[in-house]
Amino acid sequence: MRKKGLLTIVVILGSFFVAVNFAYADSIGQEETFYVDSGYDVTARTEITATLRALGNHVYFYIENDYWNKLSNTQKKSFRNRLSELSSEFDSVIYPKERAVFGSEWTPGIDNDSRITILISELVDDAGGYIRTYDEYPKSQVGITNEREMFYINALFLYEERVKSFMAHEFQHLITFYQKTILHGIDEEVWLNEARSEYAPTVCGYDDVYQGSNLADRVDLFLENPSDSLTEWGSKLTDYGSVSMFLRYLVNHYGQQLLTSMMMNNEIGISSIDKALSDLGHTKDFEDVYTSWVLANYLNDCNIGNEFCYFDDHLNSKRLKVGPTASYSGFPNLSITRSSAIKDWAPVWYRFRAAPNAPTDTDKDSLKLEFDGQQERGDFIVPFIIIGETPTEMGIMALSQQQGEIIIDNFISENKMLVIAPFNTYKKSNFHGHEPSTAFSFIAYSLENEDQLSLNSLSPASGSIAGGTKVTISGNGFVDGTRVKFGSTEASS
Repeated sequence: MRKKGLLTIVVILGSFFVAVNFAYADSIGQEETFYVDSGYDVTARTEITATLRALGNHVYFYIENDYWNKLSNTQKKSFRNRLSELSSEFDSVIYPKERAVFGSEWTPGIDNDSRITILISELVDDAGGYIRTYDEYPKSQVGITNEREMFYINALFLYEERVKSFMAHEFQHLITFYQKTILHGIDEEVWLNEARSEYAPTVCGYDDVYQGSNLADRVDLFLENPSDSLTEWGSKLTDYGSVSMFLRYLVNHYGQQLLTSMMMNNEIGISSIDKALSDLGHTKDFEDVYTSWVLANYLNDCNIGNEFCYFDDHLNSKRLKVGPTASYSGFPNLSITRSSAIKDWAPVWYRFRAAPNAPTDTDKDSLKLEFDGQQERGDFIVPFIIIGETPTEMGIMALSQQQGEIIIDNFISENKMLVIAPFNTYKKSNFHGHEPSTAFSFIAYSLENEDQLSLNSLSPASGSIAGGTKVTISGNGFVDGTRVKFGSTEASS
């Protein structure tokens, strides 16, 4: 593989030896052989030959020769004109706007050239582009490096407006590599790196018109699977939906300066968000923001509270509002037991309602829900929403050893609705593409008013829960079948 010319002159100044590098820029018509990722290439190639067809102040456009040679003369002329437009777009929009928010890429970088190389070739249909961090390393360390600051764009999208969004997306990855890997010696978590790249088109103004935008595509992906884990990155299309919506919510509420602070600090993933929030004087942390986001995805109503909606006009409740994962509507005559398992940072929404035309004068007017999370790997948070004749209420179920309960009075008579949105927060860093799931279960049933329990006294008031101790409980509402637990240990009789 041929590299651009480089001349080194050793200048002697007093007792110091200074190496001065002079890089010669690539020129139109220059041909190079590039390593490519076979997983993205349309025919699974590992190398292709390309020619420099256009350049700007900050960018080179190399075009795959095999693709170029299939074009007619008319198509080649149109292609050159399009490259000229994209070159101007990169120089005047993408390059300055992204650097203002995310910081600088490595420049002049591994190739001692301030221009970014964009290689356009035929990729698989669902790939807009990609980046190889191998290219940022010298051949002495990585044999398959192109030794350039570069990224790759699918020729199939060249004439679509979304190609600008793809360019913005990949450029953010270059910036992240410099800001995190080069400056701090750390590798960003994939999910957060992708989240920032998903927001990059918005930074550049490419989502200002919603119809046909990258944002519109991501909203559709998110609504297809809103329970996709935020932090597990399996390179599925649905992964882009969740990270896109989370970062948009985050920036909606805390501003683009949070992106800058996240990028510049010496943390990655959740820790970098926590540090950025703290550095900017916010009292909430990632877990708080995520909890509000989970509720906002179901409610998306600023009238209920600013934290329970998106501020973006493009993301109003008509476009973005998740439905329940499952809905149960047979109370007071229904008793529901369900078990499931979820990945970390992957919410589900369960809705509970009265039966249609349920009599409002029923004695069983209270709903009780008991939640039980797996203790091994369990660190559950269970936000809940109560919707009824009174203003909508939100809260978080108190858990002890991953167990908790909530009782809602006047559930039938006041036509209330309960939504719980449990998620697990066990893992906080070092996420991969195949994370384990954690089990949980819940029981929901109606209570007669007089069945609601109250505790008056407990004797003895303390002691071992190892077993064999007789305990007397005095109170109201005890009936056949009442269960008593001390922590996680259930009384035998």
